[in-house]
Amino acid sequence: MIAYESLRLSSAVTGTYLLDVLRWLHLKLSAAGFAEFHHVLRKLGHVTGYGILSLLAFRAWFHTLSDGEGKGLRIRCAALALMTTLLTAVLDEWHQSFDLARTSSFRDVGFDMAGGIGFLLAALFVFRLWRTRAVEEFEAVPV
Repeated sequence: MIAYESLRLSSAVTGTYLLDVLRWLHLKLSAAGFAEFHHVLRKLGHVTGYGILSLLAFRAWFHTLSDGEGKGLRIRCAALALMTTLLTAVLDEWHQSFDLARTSSFRDVGFDMAGGIGFLLAALFVFRLWRTRAVEEFEAVPV
């Protein structure tokens, strides 16, 4: 999905789609307001897309390496997922540097990694809460 978006969805393309949606919703923005809104949506796309990639990479590493419940498995898998995310982000920006319709920016790699880290931290936090709650509920069951 990231490769497809990198190849096909330049700022001009997404701007046209967004303008069509805003017209369909009968919303009007100034040129400066539209440019800012479009920019924010594109950066949120970076954060969300690479956050999802990081979660999927974590899941893949976790199921690949979990031959037993080893200590630090989740931390190791999170580190590998973040390395996978970083490698993908850097290669994507490098690829964009060759496309005249795209711009390449290492700031985007920062947004990508922020998404990866944020989504992983949220997922690990939820997993910990879920596991703690499951143990509490299990202990509360009368025998």
